[in-house]
Amino acid sequence: MMGIGIDLESISRVANWVKRYDRDTLSLVFTTREIDHCQSVSYPYQHYAVCFCAKEAVGKALGTGLADIGWNEIETAIDPSGLTIQLQGAAQRQAMINGVQHWLATWCCWDDYVLVHVLTY
Repeated sequence: MMGIGIDLESISRVANWVKRYDRDTLSLVFTTREIDHCQSVSYPYQHYAVCFCAKEAVGKALGTGLADIGWNEIETAIDPSGLTIQLQGAAQRQAMINGVQHWLATWCCWDDYVLVHVLTY
């Protein structure tokens, strides 16, 4: 089954949220690898926003949202080749139920916004 998910988020909104919480609280939404990556780059809040948007977009592409999927069951990696998605737990089970074999995830940024687009097939 083919799925499409799109999400848009304000970088400054995510930045305000990230600044307010410690690492343990952030780990309720972001995986350890996502936090480590975001903290190691020149534009950490932009990368946090990409990870956040990707999780939302994946939930939409799976057709379930994040209602029955834990935030940490969707992990995003941002590298020079693009955006990769790794699933585990309920997210991985839902992808299998949907017959998802491939992901295409892209992102772009302009002004204070990040947009993530996810296609499953």
